[in-house]
Amino acid sequence: MLKGLCILLVFQCLGEFIQDYTETLLPGPVIGMLLLFIVFFIKDAIPSSLQKTSQSLISIMPLMFLPATTGIFFLGERFASQWLAIVIALIASTVLSLLFNSWLIKLLVKDHE
Repeated sequence: MLKGLCILLVFQCLGEFIQDYTETLLPGPVIGMLLLFIVFFIKDAIPSSLQKTSQSLISIMPLMFLPATTGIFFLGERFASQWLAIVIALIASTVLSLLFNSWLIKLLVKDHE
């Protein structure tokens, strides 16, 4: 599991370095995950240590969203004046995420048939 975590951290740091060097608007961790995806897409294999680590992190993923959700509680009046924009952004991002993920799953399943 430690090896898988090290792989994830190396790609995150690489993404942060690329983001700092190119001053792109994409966050470093997103760039790192894209690089990791490209490497494993080319390599056509995922190490078992990374699979174990990923499954462990996915199982605790709701805990990673807890700070953001509790942060909304402390916004108070700022949230009350902008609730409509926040709700629209949440709904739009959820719909876009579902559409992208369904497209990606169709693409990946089609490649493995």
